[in-house]
Amino acid sequence: MTTKIKHLTPNAKYLTKLRIELSLIAALVLIGGFVLGILIALGEGFTGFIVTFFITFFANMIWWVPGMFLSGPYYRSLRYEVHEDEMIVYAGIWTKSVKHVPFRTVTNLTVKQGLLDRWMGLGSLEIQTAGMSGQTGEPEQKLVGLEDAQSIYEMVATTLHRFRGAMSPTTTEEEGEAVATTPGSATLNALLEEVRAIRELIIASK
Repeated sequence: MTTKIKHLTPNAKYLTKLRIELSLIAALVLIGGFVLGILIALGEGFTGFIVTFFITFFANMIWWVPGMFLSGPYYRSLRYEVHEDEMIVYAGIWTKSVKHVPFRTVTNLTVKQGLLDRWMGLGSLEIQTAGMSGQTGEPEQKLVGLEDAQSIYEMVATTLHRFRGAMSPTTTEEEGEAVATTPGSATLNALLEEVRAIRELIIASK
């Protein structure tokens, strides 16, 4: 049977969002330089204000201009693939990153929208896994810049449920044992040992 692959890319508005965020940061730095210049001017005169402000301005341009230029290639490098058993996230300009997220490790899917996201009609799908997310609490991967994040969430969730429903009993039992041996499950392991011991006693008494 041919494997169905769903290809996703961020909406074009995500590039605008990236550039707005960079510009807001630059504006805040510039305002900080302006305030600092005023404070210096109180002690050293107007010359101190001019020097401080222009140093802040040019230092700001050093990162803002390349950031605005590189935001385009970075946006175009983002793409996502939803397979029947995993998700793949591609990103990177010079250093290409290909991240595989197997469905067997996924523990939670969450749609997130920040202030700019809501204003621009965008959203992100956060994917948490039993590995990295269980240790740090952070999502393993994010699918950013999605125009209809809720529909994509439902599509991924349906694919995930279909994958788990198609898992063989042997695979399910093996994964259940793997989960039982993770840190924080000592109580569950102890209960399982007690049940096994009781079962063996019952069998032995027959």
